[in-house]
Amino acid sequence: MRRGGVAALACMLMLGLWACRGAGPLPSGAALGGLADIDQPESYTGATLYTYIDGGADLYVNQGFSELYVRRYGRGSERFIAELYEMKDASGASHIYQSSRRPNAEKELASGCIASVTPAEILAARGRYYLVVRNEDPLAKQSDGLIELGRNVLNRLPGACGLAPKK
Repeated sequence: MRRGGVAALACMLMLGLWACRGAGPLPSGAALGGLADIDQPESYTGATLYTYIDGGADLYVNQGFSELYVRRYGRGSERFIAELYEMKDASGASHIYQSSRRPNAEKELASGCIASVTPAEILAARGRYYLVVRNEDPLAKQSDGLIELGRNVLNRLPGACGLAPKK
């Protein structure tokens, strides 16, 4: 009985470590200007991505996925989630963006960075990162908080943007 309990505890500890290792390049809410951190940051690697994305992880893995950082933010009654997919190289991040973007919703979100911006979601690629920022209310109207969060995170990422701005 004791041996089984120790094994179960070790397993739970290991599961907790892969899902809560940290926010990586995602800054705290306070560093982003008045956002509150909701929950602990999470990160996923390799096979653990499949526990976060049920049925959609292959797209990322096939493009050179390295790690996913997840952080939840809040301001007033609004709740946002930021997902930052780190890929092995910029072409993987750009490919994910190209296949996920909404071309009729693209605009320059940060200097020189085009993003797909809808009232509930922002998609962008910069360097080897693919960024998704969502309002947790899928029926939300356009939010200044969502735009600010997406812009602030995107501006902190290294590398060139996935698509050059249209001239």
